[in-house]
Amino acid sequence: MALGPFEFATSTKEGVTLLARDEPMVVHAQIPTDVLNDYFKLTGDGTNHQRQKLVIDNLDAFGKIAAGKYERGELKYRDGQGTTVAMVRLSLFDLECSTHISRDPSHSRLH
Repeated sequence: MALGPFEFATSTKEGVTLLARDEPMVVHAQIPTDVLNDYFKLTGDGTNHQRQKLVIDNLDAFGKIAAGKYERGELKYRDGQGTTVAMVRLSLFDLECSTHISRDPSHSRLH
């Protein structure tokens, strides 16, 4: 089966997590807090809510970056409750190489 689209899963102090499926596997894409703060130049290190909004507003772009890393095999595997979980970590370099992420928070769809 093919990799499905990435969807927002959670936002914590560690970062934002996206999820996709490649049956029977689950794919987690982790975007660490420091990467988001640096990329979006969030003052005061930003808040979970700010980072969440920025990722959701650019979900397609983040999904493409994560899918690319997954397809290139840039991941780690772990077993999780009856299924294999593929873990992809997005770096500042990954984000800076993308031309599809908007750094402008005024284009936010969530208010």
